Amino acid sequence: MNRLTPEQRFHIAQIYFENRALRPFYGQHNRPSEQLIPLTMERFRTTFTLNNTHPRRRRTKEVIAAVERGAEEDPNQSIRHRAQELDMRPSSLWKILRKDLGLHA
Repeated sequence: MNRLTPEQRFHIAQIYFENRALRPFYGQHNRPSEQLIPLTMERFRTTFTLNNTHPRRRRTKEVIAAVERGAEEDPNQSIRHRAQELDMRPSSLWKILRKDLGLHA
């Protein structure tokens, strides 16, 4: 059995996506968006992987401790400003404050 090169695998996947062979699998309304398909193919063409290259940040103990220290120092600071100081997303900071520290407005 012949092994396929990454370029050949990409070409096979590209033909598959271009022929709209996703419809029988996902259905007409649940298929990936028109933007996602070329972006996924470009990522696969350049890295030969479909894994996300940007790993998600976790709510680590160090980050939770930093948020807790910041909340003790200035409890009236907005989530947006505190997130900017800690270089994190406001939604992540909100989750830490609510779920991990049990703080509510």
